[in-house]
Amino acid sequence: MKRLYLFVLIFFNLTACIQVPSLIQPTQPAPAPSQTPFILLATPTLVPALTATSTALPTVAVTEEPVLAAIAAPALIEIALFDESHGWGRAEQGFYRTLDGGQTWQLLSPPFNAGETSVSASFYSAETIYLLVSNPETFAGRLIQTNNGGQDWQQNDVPFSNAKIIALNPTALFAAVDLGAAAGSQGIAIYQSLDGGQNWQKNFAHVPGETSTASLPFGGQKSMPAFLDAQLGFIGGSRPVENDIFFYRTPDAGRSWTLQPLPLPATISGYMAITETPLIFSGNVEHILIPVHLSLPDSSQAIFFSSSDRGQTWQASNPLGNANAYSFIDLQTGWVWAESALYTTTNGGQTWQTVSSNLPDGFSPTQLKFVSPQTGWALGFDENFQSQLFVSHDGGQTWNVP
Repeated sequence: MKRLYLFVLIFFNLTACIQVPSLIQPTQPAPAPSQTPFILLATPTLVPALTATSTALPTVAVTEEPVLAAIAAPALIEIALFDESHGWGRAEQGFYRTLDGGQTWQLLSPPFNAGETSVSASFYSAETIYLLVSNPETFAGRLIQTNNGGQDWQQNDVPFSNAKIIALNPTALFAAVDLGAAAGSQGIAIYQSLDGGQNWQKNFAHVPGETSTASLPFGGQKSMPAFLDAQLGFIGGSRPVENDIFFYRTPDAGRSWTLQPLPLPATISGYMAITETPLIFSGNVEHILIPVHLSLPDSSQAIFFSSSDRGQTWQASNPLGNANAYSFIDLQTGWVWAESALYTTTNGGQTWQTVSSNLPDGFSPTQLKFVSPQTGWALGFDENFQSQLFVSHDGGQTWNVP
């Protein structure tokens, strides 16, 4: 039977084309994204292990902008909720904030310049987000952030573009930079800041012509890395090699990498694998969850690898079918949308229960986001590719428009 090959756009989806506030046009239906967006939830306490040595970059004066009046739900393409009320959203028109669980949304006013459309977003907390504006001509960027829900914004220049910010806490940041891809390969760079993004140190970068000596292979597409603290991190991806799981570990903030084996059941073989962005859980720097998609000769499966000891040992879940979206609130408790059905687990995927939900026919979730065993949101598209958002307050059994 013809093998099904899975493709995902990983780093290429780091930047989102949005319209700056002065160029807002009437709302148009948003296209369905090619993969589920994933929200990084890492917030461990940092113990700095190195001193940044780069030269301070100029800081632009703070720009204060009022948050606009609340409106009905826009055509969202990404959400990040942090409790039952507070969260963020992204649409073609810009970035939004909700204070009532998605019933109404406030359009934010970051200090974008006219013509700036290449922006990546990292949602850190209910009050803090990071927006990286990339300049395709100079390969430099501008970091914009708010720490009070969009009431005011700080910005400064950074020595990279086409990247996404990974925040451990308000002062400890990483930046994962896409250096370009060709013929199944992709170069990346890892930068680190210990002062909230004012100064950056380059810890790793693929160099053209020297790819065979890099500890992280140039070959293969890369997913977004995740860091448990200022030193320990993981990165996944995919490469066209049978029976191969692309998953690497760094003990020194991205400077060096080693292959991290993951224990697949012996009965699974003849697969091609895509390792997604690791999930880190807020307040627990020991736990990490790795979603892996497998393309087999006659099916597709999703397996979740969990570790409770910072990646020293791993346990594989029982496989599910092709997973479109998922959300875990800890190593044990999660929800997965697979093969047009909603599943839940309370034991890390050792067993899965089907949730009989009232989500409408034709609705295709691209993102699930639960903040408790009861409350979660499902974002996706209907048959006409119209954005739809639903909320559940009973663990996914009953869904309603917020």
